Amino acid sequence: MPEVMQLRRNSMQRTAKDKKFIPLTDKLFAVLKSFDEHPKAPLTLDQITQSVGLAKTTVHRLLYSIKHLGYIHQDANGNYSLSERFYALSGSSLPYHYLTSIAAPHLSQLVAESGESVHIGILEKGLVLLVAVAQSRHSYRCAGEVGDLYNAHSTAMGKCILANLPKEERDAILAVRGLPQVTRRTFIDPAQLELEFERIRNQGWAVSDGENVEGVTCISAPILDRTGRILAALSLSGPSGRVQPVMENLKHHVRQTTAKLSALLSSLDAPRE
Repeated sequence: MPEVMQLRRNSMQRTAKDKKFIPLTDKLFAVLKSFDEHPKAPLTLDQITQSVGLAKTTVHRLLYSIKHLGYIHQDANGNYSLSERFYALSGSSLPYHYLTSIAAPHLSQLVAESGESVHIGILEKGLVLLVAVAQSRHSYRCAGEVGDLYNAHSTAMGKCILANLPKEERDAILAVRGLPQVTRRTFIDPAQLELEFERIRNQGWAVSDGENVEGVTCISAPILDRTGRILAALSLSGPSGRVQPVMENLKHHVRQTTAKLSALLSSLDAPRE
């Protein structure tokens, strides 16, 4: 940490010699950078102050000003996190970053309603990459970790995303990745998988019943951007014995959550006049 502070002091000294540079800019972005250095927000005032190496009163005034503009949120405990408006600034350049930020409370609510683990995944080089996870409170649960990668054709999220891509794009992905048999239930026949994609598009949700992990059932629905293109997919995962008896109810909750997230993303991405 002392080295970081020294680098920032050196930066401030250099910029101080540039008459066109506004010194406050350096301090402002040092505060914002602290959230990147400590991604497990929210942060306390002391944590931010220690990170930026400025006086606490200066940091407090900067945080107050950024919060006043709506780019920082302060919770009931007085801790700080970047707000939805901040992530909306990045638009298409950071879609998954602000998606995971705004999705967090909705994932927690879905876990509370269903009792099962919830994930958000995106397609990364033809594989499903988990970008957000909210784990079930059951001692026996089915949850991945952020950064985990899975075959797209054997997971509910992957099938959901592939089904909503243009056929040319989907075919190109499957041509590279193939259809490896993960379990005895995995779709390995291209024609049958294409019929599965058609069903998913028609019904608006996907299910993986032991296709990726034996004894695990997952339900997934798409998260769309304001143009209607799929951005990510949300899935609910649990032991088949718990999920199957209440499947219809869980489908409703999953689709309700993805509809909320899609609507929220559309409002954030909407052009401002």
